[in-house]
Amino acid sequence: MANFTITAETGHFNLSPVLFKTYAEQYFACEASFAHAAKYSPVPYFLLCRSIELTLKARHLEHKSRDVVRREYGHNLKKAYDKLPAKERRLGPIEYEVLTQASAIYDIPNKGFEYVSVWNALTGFSEYPDLQMLRLVAKELLL
Repeated sequence: MANFTITAETGHFNLSPVLFKTYAEQYFACEASFAHAAKYSPVPYFLLCRSIELTLKARHLEHKSRDVVRREYGHNLKKAYDKLPAKERRLGPIEYEVLTQASAIYDIPNKGFEYVSVWNALTGFSEYPDLQMLRLVAKELLL
């Protein structure tokens, strides 16, 4: 009987898209259970935008490295969405406008949903997108 040696070669499995999508779903779930007595809070906006960001990046990570995705899109939700393949861009005009509005606040250097803004508080958060619509955008992109 002959002896055979089988040598396994190294392989590569890109786990990043799976992890990013999992975390996106977790941020979305956190927003769904968020409750606070304050009439206005940036917290649900932040949670939804982070969910959207990770969802979009998960899709890009299927074809690009993490470094490339980070460099190309940063925290810009609109840019990450706009660079998806056409068949994956399924937001309607109203949802796209909500995404654009949220992106302008969420993106660096503004980080408007992460830091206290006296201006936003004084204006009743009037520049914020409609929260229910932002929730629908996040849900649509997660599908």
